[in-house]
Amino acid sequence: MASKKDSKKSAAAPEKQKKSGKKGDPAPIDIELTVAYVGFGGNAGLGQYFYSFAPDVVTVQGAGPVVITYKFEAQVPQRFQIISVLNSDAFKQIHKVRVAEDGRSVSMHNRNTVQTLIFFTVLVRDEESNDLRVISCDPQVGNDPRTVPPGIIKKRG
Repeated sequence: MASKKDSKKSAAAPEKQKKSGKKGDPAPIDIELTVAYVGFGGNAGLGQYFYSFAPDVVTVQGAGPVVITYKFEAQVPQRFQIISVLNSDAFKQIHKVRVAEDGRSVSMHNRNTVQTLIFFTVLVRDEESNDLRVISCDPQVGNDPRTVPPGIIKKRG
């Protein structure tokens, strides 16, 4: 199994978010998802599966919308398919949720206009389980459009 990539980092300072392709397009944030069948001792699916995100917590900073994409790392077997995403967004920040045709990624637009913590559940199906088990993988996303990057804060004197 691949090692978890520096998941203590938060994706997010505006200077670290990728620039959008065309003018007016939301900036992208890509988050890698690892899912594996482990039999026991895992963190999902009655302990039979393990999942992790890199980065594991995302804070969307700065003003403006972003596109968040959760995608499987290359090592994730084809038996796993993303089928949907649920969220706790009470402020209508998340919209245009789209699962890729191959089930290997899901993207969504985040308006990032309200300071809030949004809980997500990326639902992943194991096509090789006897009961086509669905695994709930839950990353966190925080919107903080009022955050000012440290380099911009002026010293009071």
